[in-house]
Amino acid sequence: MVPSSLPPIIQEKCNQFVENFIARGTDSLPRKLTHDGAWKESNEELAEVASRILGTLNDAWNNPAFDPEFAELQSEGTYVNNVILPAIRATLKGLPLGKSTFVSSSERQSSASADRKGNGRLGRRPDIMFVMKHGEKNYELLYTECSRLTCTAQKEKYDEVKLWREANDGMYWTRKSCKPDKDEFGIIGVQVAGKKLRLSVLIRDMSEVHRYYHLHESEIPIQRSTPSTIAKFIKTLLILRNVLIVNMTLLHHASLSKSSRLIEDSSTVSSPPHDN
Repeated sequence: MVPSSLPPIIQEKCNQFVENFIARGTDSLPRKLTHDGAWKESNEELAEVASRILGTLNDAWNNPAFDPEFAELQSEGTYVNNVILPAIRATLKGLPLGKSTFVSSSERQSSASADRKGNGRLGRRPDIMFVMKHGEKNYELLYTECSRLTCTAQKEKYDEVKLWREANDGMYWTRKSCKPDKDEFGIIGVQVAGKKLRLSVLIRDMSEVHRYYHLHESEIPIQRSTPSTIAKFIKTLLILRNVLIVNMTLLHHASLSKSSRLIEDSSTVSSPPHDN
């Protein structure tokens, strides 16, 4: 039942993989950017991202689980793991600071939510998060909440409120340590409600008020669709990437909060020897 050994060609491929492996570098972030309505990457770079997204759609269209007669029977987990998560990973691949960022899935607990709730209480568990390490702290810059392909109005509203709360938690968590520019830096919320993909962002304005803006919305083409539907879907994901790049530069160049400066300064102070 179990073959005794691997074919030599397979072992050779394993050997070559280890020998030729090149660790992903940590690219430096560009200067501090702003949300000025311009793309932050070249047309060629955007086309490469679009090609990766199209590759995930190709897999979804060839997956019998999402044929019309089966699609609405699938669980949320099947939908997320086979369609949503691959599309988001394809969108966010190759961002600056690659080794300092990661996509978290499987409903990992939000550190920002747990911190804000306090008293050892459990934090909220987004379906997907994007995390960036800056200094000694992990910052949660994106939250995603998903439904099954069949989404009730009640579920859609519940996830919308949950996402808004998660974004607020993320903003408070960020500003405890540093002070990115108001009216610019934001926490991104991505909501998947059935076939609907909605992109939002929460920003703190100059009056210290949190503003939640809906940026773009599109249909998720899980089955063969028109070019215009696909283009709108890709535009939503490219906007997500574009906004995230700007927010990463704003965070990277942000000044430390007063409490963080005190901690940082205290770590460099040497006490004189104590005389007994």
